Amino acid sequence: MKTTTRQHKAKITKNIRQNSFPQCLTPLPSTWVTLLEPPTPNCYDEALLMCQYPDGHWAAWIPDFGEIKLHSGQFCRMS
Repeated sequence: MKTTTRQHKAKITKNIRQNSFPQCLTPLPSTWVTLLEPPTPNCYDEALLMCQYPDGHWAAWIPDFGEIKLHSGQFCRMS
């Protein structure tokens, strides 16, 4: 099967998008994660997951900031 230029460009774009984002994870308590958008500019960009709320959000602790409620799209695995 012949690949058109449009199909080839779409494959390249898809691969670039997949590789440009950090690897996300299945969250677990007591896991350090990287915040994709820290709550303040001067804040650490890492947080410790503490426990999961019934609504699926997470209680997390950020050094020098304190406790925060996060959803799983706000953090990824630390590299």
